[in-house]
Amino acid sequence: MEDARFTVRLAGLVIGSSKGRRGVLVLATAESAAQWLDGLRINRFHVGLMFLVGLVEMFSGYNSQVIAYTMPQITQDWGLNPVLAGTLSSYAFVGFMVGAAAFGVIADRIGRKRALVLAFIVFSAFGGLSGLAPNFTVFVIVRFLAGVGMGAALPIAIALVAEYAPARARGRAVTAMTCGFNLGWAVAGLGAILIIPALGWRAALLVGSLPLILVPVLWRWLPESVRFLAEKRRYEEAVRELRRIEAAAGGPGFNWSPGHFGGSAPPVRSSSKEIFRHGLAATTLLLWAMYFLAFLVIYGLSMWLPTLLLASGFSLAQGYGLGMLQAVWAVAGGLFSGYLLDRLGRKPVLAGYYFLGGVALCLLAVVSSGIALAVATAATGVFIIAAPIPQHVVAGETYPTHVRSTGVGWALTVGRVGSILGPILGGAMQLAGFGPALNFLLLAIPCFVCGALVLLPVFRTLGRAQGASLVA
Repeated sequence: MEDARFTVRLAGLVIGSSKGRRGVLVLATAESAAQWLDGLRINRFHVGLMFLVGLVEMFSGYNSQVIAYTMPQITQDWGLNPVLAGTLSSYAFVGFMVGAAAFGVIADRIGRKRALVLAFIVFSAFGGLSGLAPNFTVFVIVRFLAGVGMGAALPIAIALVAEYAPARARGRAVTAMTCGFNLGWAVAGLGAILIIPALGWRAALLVGSLPLILVPVLWRWLPESVRFLAEKRRYEEAVRELRRIEAAAGGPGFNWSPGHFGGSAPPVRSSSKEIFRHGLAATTLLLWAMYFLAFLVIYGLSMWLPTLLLASGFSLAQGYGLGMLQAVWAVAGGLFSGYLLDRLGRKPVLAGYYFLGGVALCLLAVVSSGIALAVATAATGVFIIAAPIPQHVVAGETYPTHVRSTGVGWALTVGRVGSILGPILGGAMQLAGFGPALNFLLLAIPCFVCGALVLLPVFRTLGRAQGASLVA
């Protein structure tokens, strides 16, 4: 009599059952571990991961943006001209660029968890130490070192969450996590309002070291990427991480073996050349262009917004308040982009954010006070400050596992060139006598360019797929 065979799907894992000689359940394919991860629903494991990584990004965002609120006082205390004042943040972004490139490769070699915790320690320690700097030279050196950690944290965080998130919710998961960075901007604005008038600008910077108390928590509870472990053929460790997810999902445990991870494939070494191969070259170059232009606008705007508002006759408290309003609405815009990405697709959402961001800047150039100014400022938060969040989702989905951190890291590295030049450009425009309105109009141009680049047919968005095998 022929064997009776059937297949069931349990929590996204394809299992084949056979009434053969032994009558046991067997896994249907060697790729089923990847399918299982992609087919899960969001559970407490994913929520915990997004919370921990979101905290890392929130503190990174605080250390990054607090300089915008301390810039007026530092400029006055040290007698800096607008261009030198712009470099107060630009040196940190040079560190961002170094960290994003170097740690992307490091994370693909030593693992996401170790690299992320190391980055967290670096930016927290040096971010706080910048509050003790006695002069401009020491300050920018310490800010550069803090920037190395901040630049490293984001691409690693994106890679880690993207690799664990279920396919149907990957856009929402990555955007929710990266919103932590913008939330840190809002916390920096609130901190500036509460701390700087009472204790001075140095105290606001010293607060950046407080997150170091969380290092043991991160080391204990952050998971290592199962995809990374499988690629390195560290199967016992990969199974331990899967057991944690099984416990959170509430399903039965499976008898995992190397074959379920695509274990027949040899270990793959990461190489920066891989991000230009296999049809990725055009998308990589367009991602680089979009990150460069987006960060040029974001940091040219956000770092100078309180100062520009002061020049327009607003009080320091009003400038801080509008800066915080922009950051709060950036969080809302980031969260909403995750919802839209999983429903409308990657290209329409990303292009829409950039085009609407350009419109928001044009509005900011023509309004002068009251509710209209608040609405225009909030709109820049939603569509400009939050625009990289859906872009991070696209970048995280573009590259295979063995070069994912490398690919995202290089894209952010090129973006950091824009973040270095943005504050300097803002200072140069002020030194040249450009008014706030002309500043805003000029910054709108790159937004429209980014929107057009997204719509080019050669810009490939890969949607939710991460690949059927854990060894890509």
